[in-house]
Amino acid sequence: MLGLSIRGRLAASTILGGLAALCTQAAHADEPTSDDIATITVTAEKTSQRLIDVPASVAVVTADSLAQENETQLRDYYAQVPGLQISSQGGGRSTVAIRGITAGAGNNPTVGFTIDDVPIGASTGGGLGDTVIPDLDPSILSQVEVLRGPQGSLYGAASMGGLIRYVTAAPDLEKYFGQVSVSGTSSDSGQFGGGTRGSVNIPLVDDQLALRASAFYRIDPGYIDNPQTGQSNVNMTRTEGGRAALLWQITPDVTYEVAGTLQHSTTGGSSGEDFNFDRSTPYGNYEQAQMPGTGLGYTNMEIVNANLNADLGFAKFTSVTAYSSSIFNGPQDVTHVFGRYLPYFFPTEAIPSIGIGIYNFYKTARSSQEFRLASEGENRVDWMVGLFYDNEFNNNLQRVYTAYAATGQEFGFPALYSTWTPGRYQEYSTFGSATWHATDKLDVEVGGRLSREFQYGVNDYNGILNGGETYSNDESTTNVGTWSVTPRYQITQDMMVYAKAATGFRPGGPNAAPGEAVSYGNDRTTDYEVGYKTDLFDHKLSIDAAIYDIEWSQIQLEATSPTGFSFIKNGGGARSDGGELSVTAKPVQGLTVVATAGYTDATLTENVDSSGLYGLKGQRLPYSARLTGGLSADQHFAVTDDFDGFVGATFSYIGGRFSDFPVNEGGQRFYMPSYETLDLRAGLDHENWSMSIYGKNITNAIGLLSGGPLDTIAQVGLYHGGVIAPRTLGVNFSHNF
Repeated sequence: MLGLSIRGRLAASTILGGLAALCTQAAHADEPTSDDIATITVTAEKTSQRLIDVPASVAVVTADSLAQENETQLRDYYAQVPGLQISSQGGGRSTVAIRGITAGAGNNPTVGFTIDDVPIGASTGGGLGDTVIPDLDPSILSQVEVLRGPQGSLYGAASMGGLIRYVTAAPDLEKYFGQVSVSGTSSDSGQFGGGTRGSVNIPLVDDQLALRASAFYRIDPGYIDNPQTGQSNVNMTRTEGGRAALLWQITPDVTYEVAGTLQHSTTGGSSGEDFNFDRSTPYGNYEQAQMPGTGLGYTNMEIVNANLNADLGFAKFTSVTAYSSSIFNGPQDVTHVFGRYLPYFFPTEAIPSIGIGIYNFYKTARSSQEFRLASEGENRVDWMVGLFYDNEFNNNLQRVYTAYAATGQEFGFPALYSTWTPGRYQEYSTFGSATWHATDKLDVEVGGRLSREFQYGVNDYNGILNGGETYSNDESTTNVGTWSVTPRYQITQDMMVYAKAATGFRPGGPNAAPGEAVSYGNDRTTDYEVGYKTDLFDHKLSIDAAIYDIEWSQIQLEATSPTGFSFIKNGGGARSDGGELSVTAKPVQGLTVVATAGYTDATLTENVDSSGLYGLKGQRLPYSARLTGGLSADQHFAVTDDFDGFVGATFSYIGGRFSDFPVNEGGQRFYMPSYETLDLRAGLDHENWSMSIYGKNITNAIGLLSGGPLDTIAQVGLYHGGVIAPRTLGVNFSHNF
């Protein structure tokens, strides 16, 4: 069914409807008990709803489950979400895609990120919006919501593939409570890590003012060695941060919340290994030969937001005001790219002792404002209207330098190449939706958004390879409209089928590579989707299924110039067909079983052959696995009158993937084989104390998350790519008060 055309998919919706009709007698509206599947509430459509009522494909991962299994980064739990994919290069760099909508790293992002309705991260590739993603620690979160498919009507640019929403827990005006925890981890590499977390909720004025604060510090063990320098576990990472939120109940109908979030991370090296094209390792598993002082990453994110909510009687008014700042500093070893130029400047005998690095510094300062007005009560037509403004400043510095290969220490040779590219991105949008309740069971939602984007960039190039200093400034303006149409049929209170058609886009913009096109245009996705959601057998079985067809036109692609510099161009079209299935069951007391599956067939529909990029019709899009799946089971039980326990396991499967497209017809795409992981966990609870132990990647599988040639011009020689962590064991103690 998953490979059908749209006509076949619409026919499949009839099958889903038939299935729903057969199951109607099994659906009940009773409130779930503690042994039933918990009701999940989301705000994916900017209003609070039960997940089962949302006419869209949404996956939810709770912060409690992440903390219990010590899954602190997206790369730890992405396999639990069908359709979500990550290509991680390490050193603070990762690229996220949903339903295969990606052309590889180096482009404008196709997935947006928000925290409590605040857009975070950069909207453009110029701000590294697709490779330095917001990856927040679960200690400051309530849950993570993954919205699949274009979200252009509600969320605008940079969400043409989907959206990841970080949702925090609001302060409680009535109760004082908190938690402290400490953990320890040990990697199969032999390195130890661990961390501590704490949170507290304090009512300052009864029913009027409350503070909720949390903080954390963790060390993620490294597992990559550099035999040429004698360094071990170079990719060890330290991360710390926290969040504080102050909630003021001004009147019974008006609340005002001010919050600040901070996260800082430092990693000592890339979490990738070097290998040949056939994936054999010249040095060994989990080993690389990067120049010292490169591959490391420094990231810092600060977010301040103020959310006002007012019940006006006829409608609810919401204002979201925010400022965020993100910094990334990550030098890389580019000897394989620029080493070909060394014979022009140095004697032959000196060249083996010289390495080349590139210094990268990116800073994005972002301010945004959103106003929304949404109808309340029972209406024949529900509506929402909104205004949105986004203003981003990017300040980017790059410098290609020469260094002693053995130590990484830079010496006083003039920069081979340098750029300073400050830029600005602005978006003005108006959006809205109307939902017509045709009957008690049938409604149709229509949404739309009109956006105007402005980009301005200064490009100051210098260095020997540039022939001295050159300067340019470019700008672009884009006007885009997006829309969505979503009919939904509520068979029972706990059973629903829906269809959806929606669009998304990325704005065009100016290029920075010398000698290439000064700008590129928009690209666009159009999604056709049908889905089915239900709770059955007194909330003992939950099913969430969707099938889709996404058409992608005028794709923005990263190309490489003959001199080795990257730029963006538009090239052809692509299509992603597939589906997701998630089934949750509680067959017996205390046992929860979750099965997930995803199928994605994302391919080019046109040839791409120009300006340092080559792809053929029918080839799969980068890092897109056709098949993914998972199965988890957790059993809770009473050990004694005073102790409760649990045991659990999660099996995950990630199918084979191809890396980026080659630069010419003679190039080959690197293939990353499928891999499976097995995680185990167990724990005890006693009153307010908890202890858990866990093992991740118990079978010590080696799974590649990315892969590409170190020489991006000739695309020969050694390759380098991110690899999942080896077997990791850990223990966690926590206390609630």
